[in-house]
Amino acid sequence: MSKWINVTKTLPEAETPRIVGWMAGQAEPCWFSDGKWYLYDGTFFLTEKSRIHTVTHWMAIDWMTSMEWPAHGPGIVNRVRHHIGRLTQGASDMARDMRPGGWGSKAQLSKKPVFYRDSSGKIMSGMPENVPTPRGLERIVCGSAIEAERYSEIQRRQERVEHGRESERRGAIEAEFQAEIRSEMRTKMANARNPINREFMRRALERNAQRGDPTAYERESYLHAEGFESGR
Repeated sequence: MSKWINVTKTLPEAETPRIVGWMAGQAEPCWFSDGKWYLYDGTFFLTEKSRIHTVTHWMAIDWMTSMEWPAHGPGIVNRVRHHIGRLTQGASDMARDMRPGGWGSKAQLSKKPVFYRDSSGKIMSGMPENVPTPRGLERIVCGSAIEAERYSEIQRRQERVEHGRESERRGAIEAEFQAEIRSEMRTKMANARNPINREFMRRALERNAQRGDPTAYERESYLHAEGFESGR
């Protein structure tokens, strides 16, 4: 396992994709390019929206490999917190396992979450382990909850980026139609035959200006276990 490196002492090479950065008390998949840090948003594009300034430590591992992920953060404090958490969780597991039919969090999963990754790096939900992997896709089998949550979060980031781009494209097309509709309404208001028709079109223009986008929505997907725990 690689070790955490302080950014004040050493920085990665100018172009170093797929490294783990430590920020705000948690490890995140990052890219380092031209002296700037970027949070992996599920795509292979570096955008200003993904730029981050709070990376304090980094670790030179390929985070696309599911088995390589830091167990705890940098420094003795994070190491101690990690071991205390393990001891605390172990005690709760023991109490849970002593109940009839209980299962601890350290028990082997009978059905491990599976993800697929294509050549572009896109993560998608996969079929069970016993189903052959489709040609051209790499299978990722998550043996622990933390692995499944990490890849599920990467998948949600991808979906947010893709959904945002689709919304922008749809908005650009619909904006042209809305502009034409408002132009036609102004023309009809200017050429109204009587004050009643003119007032009707004026109010229609006001309502159109206040109208929100009925197709705008936010989507977020979770694994079944994640949704059950969070009440979704």
